[in-house]
Amino acid sequence: MKKQNQLMSEDDFEYLQNGPHADYYRGRWEYYKEVVGIVERESFDNVIELGPGNMPIVKNGDVILNPLEDQFGKPNETYGHVYTFDATMKTWPIKNKEYDLFIALQVWEHLDSKQTRAFREVMRIAKKAILSFPYNWDGGLIERPSHRAHRDVDIELIRDWTLNVEPKMTIEIGRTGDEFSKGPRLICFWDFSEL
Repeated sequence: MKKQNQLMSEDDFEYLQNGPHADYYRGRWEYYKEVVGIVERESFDNVIELGPGNMPIVKNGDVILNPLEDQFGKPNETYGHVYTFDATMKTWPIKNKEYDLFIALQVWEHLDSKQTRAFREVMRIAKKAILSFPYNWDGGLIERPSHRAHRDVDIELIRDWTLNVEPKMTIEIGRTGDEFSKGPRLICFWDFSEL
């Protein structure tokens, strides 16, 4: 029997947008709703999300949290298994193809030049994956030093990070605000069973 995924709703997102990280969440529903739509259409039994902030996309899924303090917080509630490890480590403590779906939204650019290593692990532990990336963010807007990882992420760099494995689908999300951090995003969905 398939597990019923409890997905983030627009009401859940409104709650996040009115919380302590309101500035961070403002404008993110534009790409969150696309990811929710993919999860609904594909209907996965078990999902794991890396770095979900205050709420995972699949609320009853498993999560991977950084052992270090995360400025964007940790989920307010978790209903699945919580792994705590550094995603840049060589082998993740997860079995081969344990998950139907892996999700990481706006995380990959923060993996300290270990993106390809992490992507190999995603391909090992999951049958499918959804990642979102900052995409062609321009430097003409006000930028903080913490935004450095978001610069110069283009399709060529994303292909390098993901071992040139062609996604099954890509969705481009336009700018969602005037701030540098509200720049365009690219959502990629991979089906590794087709490789």
